[in-house]
Amino acid sequence: MTAVATKPIHRREVDEDFEPKTAKEWERALASWRWRIFSGKLYKIMTKEDEDQPGAVLPFVPNAAQRKFINRLHYRNIILKARQLGFTTLIAILWLDHAFFTADQRVGIVAHHRDDAALILRDKVYFAYKNLPDEVRSLNPLISKNKTELHFANNSAVRVAVSMRSGTIHRLHISEMGKIAAKFPEKAIEIVTGSLPAVPKSGIAVIESTAEGRAGEFFDMATRAENRSQTISVRPLGRGEYRFHFYAWHDMPQYTLDDPRDHPIILPTDHAYFDKIEKIAGVKIKLGQRAWYITKR
Repeated sequence: MTAVATKPIHRREVDEDFEPKTAKEWERALASWRWRIFSGKLYKIMTKEDEDQPGAVLPFVPNAAQRKFINRLHYRNIILKARQLGFTTLIAILWLDHAFFTADQRVGIVAHHRDDAALILRDKVYFAYKNLPDEVRSLNPLISKNKTELHFANNSAVRVAVSMRSGTIHRLHISEMGKIAAKFPEKAIEIVTGSLPAVPKSGIAVIESTAEGRAGEFFDMATRAENRSQTISVRPLGRGEYRFHFYAWHDMPQYTLDDPRDHPIILPTDHAYFDKIEKIAGVKIKLGQRAWYITKR
C-alpha cells in the first residue's frame, strides 16, 4: 500500500463488490471513494441491536435512505427525516473518510448536547477509525486524540462539539438542528451566523433533524429549502443554496412489523389517520407498517 495522498484522489471508481487481495489491488480499491463507502469492507459500525443481540459490530453498508441521500448530495443540504435512519452514522463515516484520505482538511459535527457530542466521536467516528484494517490505519495514524477531536498524520482533523466557529470547516454536519433550535435558540442563531459561514463554497454542509415544531431556525431553513425545491426545474441550485431532502417514516422499508404476533391493537381512529396519510402522500401504508408506527408511538 502507498501513503495517503496529499490531495483528494480522483481515479477510476472501483465497483463495491470488488474483493482486493494483493497490495496493488488494495491500493486501487482505497483510491476509489465508491468502494470505500459502499463495499462494507473498510468501515465498521456498532449497532443498537442485530437479531436481538445488542451492540453488534457490523460492516457499514449504506441503507436505502442513506444511498438516496448520497446520490442527491449537494454543497448545502437540509434533511427533514423520520427517526433512526442512521444519518449521523452515515455522515460520521463520510467525514472520517474525507479527513483520512484528504490532507489538510477540517471536518466537524455539531451535536445538540455535550454528551451526544462525546458519544458521536467515541462510538461513531473513533470506533470506525480504530476498526479499520491494521494496514490501512497505519497509512495515516492519529497524532492526537481528545474528547472532541481526532487529528491525523496528514494534518486533517475531525471535531465533534456543541459549537464550531473558528477557521475554515471543509465538511460540517449539524445534528438534530430542530432540537437545538427548540431548546437553545441562541445556539441555533450562532450556528447560522458563525458555523455555516465557515464552510467554503466548495465545502459541504449538512443540517439534519426530525421535526420539532413549526418555528425556529431549522423550521425556517427547511421551509425555504422545500419551497426552493419546487423551482429547481426552472433554475438549478447554486452552491450556496440548500437542497431539501425529506424522508418520511412510511418510505422506509425497515419500518414494519411483518410478524402478526408482534402487532399491537390498531384502533379505527388509527386506521383513519393512516388512510388520510395515504391520500395526502399518494402512498400505500401496509398493515405491518401501521403496526410498527403504533408500537413506536
